[in-house]
Amino acid sequence: MGPDLELLRAAVGEGVLAWQPLDTGGYTRSQAWRVETQDGPLFVKQADDEGSLHMLRRESAVYGSVAGSFLPDFVGFADSDDQGLLAIELLEDASWPPPYPDDVGPLFEALELVAAAPPPPELPACGPWRPRWERVADDPQPFLHLGLRSREWLEINIDTLIGAEARAVFEGDELVHNDVYSGNVGFTSRGAVLVDWGAAMRGSRWIDLAFALLSVRAEGARVPRVDFPLEAHFAAALAGHLAAEAPAPLPAWAEPGSTLRQDMASDLAHALDWVGELLDLPRLP
Repeated sequence: MGPDLELLRAAVGEGVLAWQPLDTGGYTRSQAWRVETQDGPLFVKQADDEGSLHMLRRESAVYGSVAGSFLPDFVGFADSDDQGLLAIELLEDASWPPPYPDDVGPLFEALELVAAAPPPPELPACGPWRPRWERVADDPQPFLHLGLRSREWLEINIDTLIGAEARAVFEGDELVHNDVYSGNVGFTSRGAVLVDWGAAMRGSRWIDLAFALLSVRAEGARVPRVDFPLEAHFAAALAGHLAAEAPAPLPAWAEPGSTLRQDMASDLAHALDWVGELLDLPRLP
């Protein structure tokens, strides 16, 4: 089954020649195609459910109003009440982790450009961080059931984690991708390009930096030296987020059978090591 032809033509024009499905490896129910047009190939993504459509509309707001080498070229967007279709540059020369290249510097250079770009005013603003380690403390069993740390470890370290997390400030006026992980980063001849902006928001630049550092760690790449004065606090917050979310049921927007929660648990293992190093937490069974 192909893309909706009415939406496709509204987004890219009449020069559509052919299409073939693509497996993007994402977690949502969106479908993707390589679409051949008279002007060359495009990447096209279509959303047909409420959650995925909401994210696709947010993504189109970024592509439509932000410019930079860290973005694919925007071609067009079209939507109806219950469907949306986005067409962007097909990054044919990109290398997609994992694994990350030996030099991950282009990713962190791209994040500097992201933080400097004016965000679309219609993006939602990140509010105050909702403490996650307090939630784990109130109901520790789902976290403990993951088997990554013992109850003794949690009891000894929970107050330190709660205190560190509380000092991470997520509010701000910068453009934030908010989902920087290996599958959303393409390394190209012009530098690193970020895709899948469906979770984008206005907030603190440190959010993307924290996600990027965790992703590089999780994939076993060499972690670069970066200027990150709040690293321990964001590491605690990100670990807390994963500790609370990894054991939860799949969200409504996720594809049934998605590995989202398993992948979050894998990332949590690395996040716990990361925050443990930064806060000098005792490592217990």
